[in-house]
Amino acid sequence: MKDIQQLHISRQLTTLIESGLPLLDATKLMGFESVEKYLNQGQSLSFALEKLGFHSFCIGLIKTGEASGNLCDSLKQITQFLDKKIKLKKKINKALHYPMIVLGISLLVMYAMFQWVVPSFENMFKNFQAELPLPTQILIQTSHWVSNYFSFILMMLFVFLFIVYKFWQRNVLFQKLIDQAFLKIPVFGSIRKSMLITQWARNIGILYSNGIPILDSLQTTALNSNDWVTLELCSKIKILLSQGWSFSDSLKIIDNRHRLINKAYFQLIKIGENSGELGKILLSIAKQEEEKLDQLVDQLTQSLEPILMLFMGIIIGSLVISLYLPIFEMGQIL
Repeated sequence: MKDIQQLHISRQLTTLIESGLPLLDATKLMGFESVEKYLNQGQSLSFALEKLGFHSFCIGLIKTGEASGNLCDSLKQITQFLDKKIKLKKKINKALHYPMIVLGISLLVMYAMFQWVVPSFENMFKNFQAELPLPTQILIQTSHWVSNYFSFILMMLFVFLFIVYKFWQRNVLFQKLIDQAFLKIPVFGSIRKSMLITQWARNIGILYSNGIPILDSLQTTALNSNDWVTLELCSKIKILLSQGWSFSDSLKIIDNRHRLINKAYFQLIKIGENSGELGKILLSIAKQEEEKLDQLVDQLTQSLEPILMLFMGIIIGSLVISLYLPIFEMGQIL
């Protein structure tokens, strides 16, 4: 089930239960027949939602709410979690979509010029009784190359990407290398790092604040991670915790060079651990990273806009100048 569907369901359930309606009546009012069927059979809400494909993270919170009698509070936290998760995805898409759109338009314009505009000028240049300038010759040769080999290269590119994708699906080591490599990309690596820390800290913070043991919180966070970096971080922390290390010391041992976790966060986590407020501290870290992520995305968008416009201007300008250079030279001769 998609995140937006889960958010819609949890938001409706929260509103109806908070208004005083019993759970079964709330599901009837929502027209949620699949959940209503399980409830009538004596099953729990967590069982019903798990069968429908809810995140295991959300199911864990619902089970905690059912056991403690605070189901409404658990549903509120699930709603907030899903809402922030969806907004986080939108922020990342916002950072990536704009450059991809501009790059795509640039490539389409270049292809159109090579395919139709340059050949038209080439026919006109055949009547010239002089050698064409070097930039124009290069442009015409490039146009021939694109016309002859573009379809083949495009097909080979799709085949290559398909093979890489299939290899990525089946090779865990390759997946880990790719996830690590993404963190090292300038600018985009910083955005991805902030995104991972935000999700990691928020997930563990919410689960731990709801009374779920830290080992179980780490396991649930690892299972709900779509990235090997976060999964391995949780797995290594869990191993060290099982050996008797504290949460803060485990982090220092695993990330002693601060490649993922900011140095300032170690002290905050240690304070939270000693004061019994680890959940709140992790949620505070998630909030700080989310604010940092907003700034990074805004900076990237603002920086990319003039750079991409300049890139388009240089490409298109170079093509136009190369096409009209013989005409300018002929005008000077005449």
